[in-house]
Amino acid sequence: MKLRYIAATLCISAVAFTGCSTSNEVQPEIKQEVAKQEVAKQEVAKQEETKQEETKQEETKQDEAVTDMNIVSATVAATQVLDKLETDLVGVPNTKYTLPTRYDGVTQIGQAMSPDFEIIASLDPDLVVIDSMFKENVEKSMNEFGMEAFYFNTSTYTNFLGSIEELGQVIGKEEEAKALISELEGVEEVVKSKIKGEAPTVAVLFGGGENFMLATDNSYLGDLVDTAGANNITDDLNVESDYIPFSMEQIVASNPDYILRFAHGNLEETKKSFDQAFDKNPAFATLDAVKEGRVIDLDPTIFGVSANIHVVDAIEVLGDILYGE
Repeated sequence: MKLRYIAATLCISAVAFTGCSTSNEVQPEIKQEVAKQEVAKQEVAKQEETKQEETKQEETKQDEAVTDMNIVSATVAATQVLDKLETDLVGVPNTKYTLPTRYDGVTQIGQAMSPDFEIIASLDPDLVVIDSMFKENVEKSMNEFGMEAFYFNTSTYTNFLGSIEELGQVIGKEEEAKALISELEGVEEVVKSKIKGEAPTVAVLFGGGENFMLATDNSYLGDLVDTAGANNITDDLNVESDYIPFSMEQIVASNPDYILRFAHGNLEETKKSFDQAFDKNPAFATLDAVKEGRVIDLDPTIFGVSANIHVVDAIEVLGDILYGE
């Protein structure tokens, strides 16, 4: 019996000893595996960090490449915008208007409608900004010289804002473009806040003498009327053209609250021409706008047929006309 006890004890001890021995042998293997996993994690983290740094460097290079673009502006409106976007230019248009001082001494490349492409090409431009209204005039030459063009749309205030945003994206000035758009839209909101009650109806007459046209919301002036929160009498016509032939019957039927008149040239001379045409047709005298003195001749030095950076002045003046100062 005693021998059996001793044997059993020895057996248990042996097993215990073997178990401990096995445990001690496995422990280093586990540590090694854990260590390997930790090294692997660190390696993955290091690779990810390297990848992020390379991506950041590549984006920086791209931003620098965009910022260092040689840009030519062939339009006054775009030149004004590019100044607001703090962008240097290697070429600017010839113009009677005063360009921002940033561009004093910059090479002149000719008129917006017919720029000198040989001069432009000599400046080795990465981008040439041209007014979209001249696209048909210049597109063939741009292609022949192999130059990249951005066609800046000034046909309406709405399109003008869109082109600012798109140009900002192309030249890497997205934030500056957003800030400029916000500034312009701020003036718009101030004007609309003046509206009390129902928005006024407006007829925009364009032309001279007795050859009037009515400006639709597809035109610069018509779009400004909509921007200011008023209702153009042509809004319900669903037309695609910028201007439509003047109809006395239509304007009498609409009986607008305001008649805005615009023509190129000296303001006093165009006003005289409009007045003579109104005096010849007694139907004008039946309109409320005429009776109540709400026929306004728009100053061509503030208004025009296409948008530029001074559109804020036009919006403010239009707001004063329609809603008071």
